[in-house]
Amino acid sequence: MNIVYKVLTILMWTAISAGLMVLLVSAVRKERTMVCKAVQVEFIDKKPFRMLDESEIIATLWPDAKKAFPQGKKLVAINLYALERQLEKNPWIFSADMFFDQHHVLHINVQQRTPLARLFTPEGSSVYMDENFTVLPVKMNDAVSLPVFSNFYISPAGANAQDSSVMKRITGLAEFILADPFWMAQIEQVNINADQSFELVTQVGDQVIRLGNRSDWAAMLDKLKLVYRRISNENGWTKYSTIDLQFKDQVVCIKGNGLYQVPDSIAQMDSLKAVSITDSSINIKNNVQTITPVKSKL
Repeated sequence: MNIVYKVLTILMWTAISAGLMVLLVSAVRKERTMVCKAVQVEFIDKKPFRMLDESEIIATLWPDAKKAFPQGKKLVAINLYALERQLEKNPWIFSADMFFDQHHVLHINVQQRTPLARLFTPEGSSVYMDENFTVLPVKMNDAVSLPVFSNFYISPAGANAQDSSVMKRITGLAEFILADPFWMAQIEQVNINADQSFELVTQVGDQVIRLGNRSDWAAMLDKLKLVYRRISNENGWTKYSTIDLQFKDQVVCIKGNGLYQVPDSIAQMDSLKAVSITDSSINIKNNVQTITPVKSKL
């Protein structure tokens, strides 16, 4: 009896194994005949603007759509990994993920890069830059409002330590401006000087705003807001030609007809007899005005 039971058990497992093999072979054959039903592009970054569209992504993957477009092609003939790498060669694409669902639809999930600033070279050409210092080409019909920087001459691919520091200051200042609607409206552009110091050109007021080589944006621009409040109260938007924010805890304002350059240090300022002002009074001598900002919320 035991021998019969063992024989039946062996036959049963043999039959099951054979059945599984048949199903596996059948599934493989069926998979080899499956074709792509459709292609669906989805942007997963949820950004309020689009620097890419579906047609550009399709064209990046399959330039000759009549011959290479995957709809109708067998799934086994489509190399998803190679297509992802090809798509990520587009400078505006940060990452791409491709997969087929149970309905044989090819999904292309794209995350685009986020530009922080628009940079103009001394020759007049322009590019965008993201937080990773990636240079992004300007596309036709762009409608992205970003901080503008002029006189950008650095090649990120061959940037040295000093260049990287400048690019870090660019992205840092751009992020600060983007986060504040007031500065987005007020700052027309940021000039990069030959010594890599920054100057602001503003929409309201004719002053040159000197930031120097500092990068503590909140401290400097909060002081500038305080100066703006005082200028507005005095109706003095045309009084000063330069507002210098380079010095710690001070603002140096030069009148439009001033004969003095901004001193290189606070010690030199004493020789010009520049007078610090309090929150309630303003004293000016020798056409140079020094403001020691108070800590007040604007």
